[in-house]
This record gives sequence, structure tokens and C-alpha cells, in this order.
Amino acid sequence: MDRRKFIGASGLTLGMASMFPSTLHAFKTENQHKIPSVEGGIHNNSWQWVRSQFMLDHEHIQMAQMLLASHPAPVAEAIEKHRKAYNANPATYWEEHFMTAEKVVTKAAGAYMNVDPEEIALTDSTTMGTSLLFNGMKLKPGDEIIQTTHDHYVTDKSIEFACEKSGASYRKIDEYQDPRTVTVAEVTENIARAITDKTRVVMVTWVHSCTGVKLPIRAIADVIEEANRSRDESNRIYFAVDGVHGFGNQDEDISAMGCDFFSAGTHKWIFGPRGTGILYARRSAWDFVRPTIPPFSQYAYETWLGFESSAKPTFNEVITPGGFHAFDHRWALNAAFDFQMEMGRDKVHQRTTALNTQLKEGLEAIKGVDILTPMNPELSAGINCMQIEGMDAVTLVKKFHQHGIIASASPYRVSYARLTPCVINTEEEVDTCIKKMEAIVRES
Repeated sequence: MDRRKFIGASGLTLGMASMFPSTLHAFKTENQHKIPSVEGGIHNNSWQWVRSQFMLDHEHIQMAQMLLASHPAPVAEAIEKHRKAYNANPATYWEEHFMTAEKVVTKAAGAYMNVDPEEIALTDSTTMGTSLLFNGMKLKPGDEIIQTTHDHYVTDKSIEFACEKSGASYRKIDEYQDPRTVTVAEVTENIARAITDKTRVVMVTWVHSCTGVKLPIRAIADVIEEANRSRDESNRIYFAVDGVHGFGNQDEDISAMGCDFFSAGTHKWIFGPRGTGILYARRSAWDFVRPTIPPFSQYAYETWLGFESSAKPTFNEVITPGGFHAFDHRWALNAAFDFQMEMGRDKVHQRTTALNTQLKEGLEAIKGVDILTPMNPELSAGINCMQIEGMDAVTLVKKFHQHGIIASASPYRVSYARLTPCVINTEEEVDTCIKKMEAIVRES
């Protein structure tokens, strides 16, 4: 039977949609939310405009967007556009667009990350991306994964599950002894010492939600590249990063960071739709990861049907999980990346750094407050961890809430209170947080 006729007769006309670029064009978000033009770059007037795009409760000071973000207007409108179309005619809308809509998303993500869209699989969260990555790794008995004591529960369990299945082993190391005094040399030397002949994977977290430390990813990559110079390609070390808490507040090309894999949810600092994320793999690392969930891609369908596919078996085509997702959210993710690009990745980084430096300097001056997070922006990002002697993290967070500040506590064995200013916050809000901390200290 003719291939095109077979696909059409099977109700899979959607499989051909990706061959027509005009369909992609229809999904490009029309940006009606241009940031006000300011000579010499974005400044406070423009940041006030950015703030106005979020339907946040400003009766409270929002200092926990890093946990789960509010949708800015362009993202909310993109979600609603897809939702209306699905509600009007769900089967037709899905069939006409599901092979093309996600290409729009990966194209926008690739532009923001400066990577090839084919290197990006779409996920629902950092958890899903990290799990797909480790579950799919071609590990064998005798292989070893190096991870750190500062990784999240999800990383710990994903690695544990992968080793149980493959017979590989894992080992945790301390990257630093004290976050207040961490240095690049301390981190890189500890990782270099930990690498052995058995090491196949090094896994780290870019920004630690337990301490606020930002790791020097490029410097760690250099250590791993040096170790790989004496190894055969078949025994190379792969470098994986949980990047979620730097993704959206740092000015970094993911392609230049030197990692092989990068997992991040996009419903935090990127301000994307809830339940969205990305998993990046540079092309040279694709062969190390098998798919876990069958993909709903052109390549997968055509080869399953017995045809020679015109699509390529890219990381995106093979690893992005199939099944039915909240497509009104997933297909709107490009609007979040477009919004980030409109603000300017460098400007977002500068603004985030300025607000967080203002907060840390103010809190450091308060007697009785212990700031765990480094002052140096080269070793910190948007998460600031703190404690007051004699008060646990949960109690301190409750105190902040009583004073109208939405804070959070780090979910680790040793927990600290966190304040995480981002571009929706103002200098006045940061000053208020400092003053409220002074009041909490007095009350204690």
C-alpha cells in the first residue's frame, strides 16, 4: 500500500503535517507584549511593566517564585488560545498540530539556550527529565556515577534506580565544606580527586536549592574533558547537570557550558506553563541514552508502521515522551522563551543579581542572621538561604508569612529558610524583607 495513502487511511494525517512549514508559522506567538523601548537598555520603568504582566497577589511580597511561577500575560494568553481550540474541537486540533506545535516550542527553546532544537526533548519537569536521563543511560556493572551530597531527592533516587537496574554503582562526594567560603578551586579539585577509572557519569546541580551555591559548570566541564583525554570514546565520562535554578536567571549559552546533559523544569525561573520542562543532550552524547517512554514523533510512527522515515532519529524525536499531556500548556511554552528573549537574557541576569546582592548585603548587616549563600555572584544566583540561631527553618518561614512575605524552606535533611528575588520584585520589596527580618530577630 502507498505510504501516504496508508497514513491517511489510518487517521494519521497528522504524521505528514510536519512537512509543511506554513503550519509551523501559524503557531508562532504574535508578540503583542513588547517591553517598552528604553534608550540605553531596560531600567526600572520597564521592570515595572514586566511586573504588571503577572497576576500576582501584591498584598504579599512574593519571594518564592523559584518554587512554582505565576504565568505572565503572554504565556497565559498562549495557554488560553490552545485551550479554547481544544475545547472546541479536540480531536481535529490535536491531529492537525501535534506533529508541528512542539517544533515551535523546541525552536524557541533552542534560540534561548543557543542549542540545536533537535538536541532538546520536552518533558513535564526536572523530575521527569532527570528520571528519563538516568533510566535510559547505557550503564553496566562496574560503571560508577559520581554525584554530590548537595543534590536534590530526585537526583538521588533517579541514580539509585538506574544503578539497581544496571548493576552500576554510585558515590556521593562533598563539593565544598562550607557554602559561605566555597571557591571554584575547592569544587573542581574535589571533583577531580573523585574521578576514577570506573567513572562513567558525573552529575551535579547548577544552583543548590539547599544552600544557594552556584557551581562553576564550565570549570567542572574542563576537569571532565581533561580526564577524557586519556580515555577511549567507548569509556568516556559523561557530564550531567540539574540546571533548573540557574535556567532563567543566568546569562549562559547551554551549548557553551560543556555539559553533555542538562535537565530543567520551565515552570520556575523561565515562567513557563506549569507542567513543562526540557532535557538537553548534545549530539555527541545521544548514543548513551535509550528511550524510556515511546515517543509520539514522526520518526517513531513511520518506522513503527514499517516505512523508511523521512524524519531523523534525533534526541528530540526519540526521547520526548509520547502519550497525552496537558498540550494547552506544553504548546504554549514557546511564549515563555519568547518573553525571556524579549526581556533579554543578559538584562534578566543583571536584574536578578542586583536584587539578590541588595538582599544579601542587607541581611548580612543584621546581627543574629546567618547567610549561608555566598555573596559573590560568581558562586550564587537567585536563591538565598539563611537561618537565625535557635529558630528552625519552618518557623522562620511562618514568621515571614506573618509579616506578609512569601518565603520557602529548603526540603533537605538540613533545612534553611529561603528568599528568592526575581525580576517581578522591586528594590522596595527587598528593603521591606530586610526590615521584616530585623523585626523577626527582635521578636525572637
